[in-house]
Amino acid sequence: MNVWIDFDPLGSASQEVGVPSDCECRPPDECSLGEDNEALCSRSDQPLLLEEKPGDLHNDSSRLRMSPSLYRQECTPGCWLVCDPEQLTAFHLAVLDGEALALLRFFEQPASPAEAARSFSQVPRESLLSLLRLLVGLGLLLPVAARPVQGGSSEHKGNGMTLSAWLHITNACNLACQYCYVRKSSEHLTEETARQAVEAVFRSARRHGYRAVHLKYAGGEPALRLRQVLALHDYALSLGEQAHLRVSASLLTNGVALSERAIAALKERHIRVMLSLDGLGQQHDLQRPFVHGQGSFAYVERALDRLLAAGWPPSVNVTVSRRNLAGLPALLEYLLALDLPFTLSYYRENDCATNIEYLQFEEEEMIAGMRAAFAVIEKHLPRRQLFGSLLDRTHPGLGSRYACGVGHNYLVIDQHGGVARCHAALGQTVTTIAAEDPLEAVRCSSGGLRAVPIDEKEGCRACRWRYWCAGGCPLLTFRLTGRLDVRSPNCAIYQALFPDVLRLEALRVLKYGTPLAF
Repeated sequence: MNVWIDFDPLGSASQEVGVPSDCECRPPDECSLGEDNEALCSRSDQPLLLEEKPGDLHNDSSRLRMSPSLYRQECTPGCWLVCDPEQLTAFHLAVLDGEALALLRFFEQPASPAEAARSFSQVPRESLLSLLRLLVGLGLLLPVAARPVQGGSSEHKGNGMTLSAWLHITNACNLACQYCYVRKSSEHLTEETARQAVEAVFRSARRHGYRAVHLKYAGGEPALRLRQVLALHDYALSLGEQAHLRVSASLLTNGVALSERAIAALKERHIRVMLSLDGLGQQHDLQRPFVHGQGSFAYVERALDRLLAAGWPPSVNVTVSRRNLAGLPALLEYLLALDLPFTLSYYRENDCATNIEYLQFEEEEMIAGMRAAFAVIEKHLPRRQLFGSLLDRTHPGLGSRYACGVGHNYLVIDQHGGVARCHAALGQTVTTIAAEDPLEAVRCSSGGLRAVPIDEKEGCRACRWRYWCAGGCPLLTFRLTGRLDVRSPNCAIYQALFPDVLRLEALRVLKYGTPLAF
């Protein structure tokens, strides 16, 4: 019996070298992930089984059952991926050979380890018990008396989490991206307002028991005011040291103004770079031209070369629309060859977008286009996990009742010091940085944009993927439906592609993982 497992379920190793997304409003933490091999195989949260000795296999009092919401899919002949997408506890995907799957399916009806030992007498008792321990640790087998862990009652958690804050450094930009939601102007955060903004973030972080703060320097194009960004970050580091809070940061940039000197300064301060790249050559230029109309790809590629030469590789964000969908396979082959982490985001309608008819996509063409891109990934599987990067605004493996941190663990501060819930809705401020606790004001403000729990969304309650999707981007849903309590307009795309994403992850685990033999 062989089992393959990725012991880094959130891909933390890959996130060491980049920012996971341009949208730093991750859902509120509802689970603790990332156990290593030893911890997983010796978890003590299921004492019913894990405290048993090999000789206790004949004890019929301990009964197990296969998780009722288990998902399985044959990924290669004779190998099956299994996971439980409906759990809000630690998530793990495993790949089982036929014998291991047969053992798991033995518990479709409640049974004891002793009964399994008698039915699988060809397997040594110690090996059988070790495999059962592993399956329990993965959440694929459950003690009969245990209840599946699903949506909790806590709306906001603080301890151990990171409070993310989007700092809108400037409204100015040197590009005229067709899908941008920012109304460009020369307005920017003044030095005084910027320092007050960071102080406000730290006030809320301390008050709510956060242990870390992540600052997102954005715009507009924040690199146009990089000197201010660096000075502000130095100030944030000093505040973090005083408050005993970890401080991390990222710069969301188009890259065209990144000099070698600027990159060195970012690297020195450990400010991660999130670079926007929508295609190769003309595919990128069509969506992201300069203000005067010239294409920007050559300048972005120059920045990418500089970042790689400096040993400070970025994470790449790709905005996928009808216009660049056909070029996505070539772009991903390019990024995979450079071993760069990337995130795929879908174009979202907004009042500032231009040439909308060239950007809007139909469900079937997006599904077909994404599958063509996935075929390229399958040929060039990276070691790093791609699980959470391939489906726009979803979080596979990170079960949550909320699609994002809007209204929970996320602050957006505009160039005037106003505080909003979402960076794509900067004009909808609910308080200012002068408030004693801006985060509490964001959480308690009634009406407006908010993340609705997935179990309260119409059309979502019975979906097996609901805790990975959580209804998608609430701003998009509200814009296209006028409601927050309904499923995402991209629902059909998500449902079609989740199995494809899972299969890619299983193939990656098979390629690079060492099987555990029982």
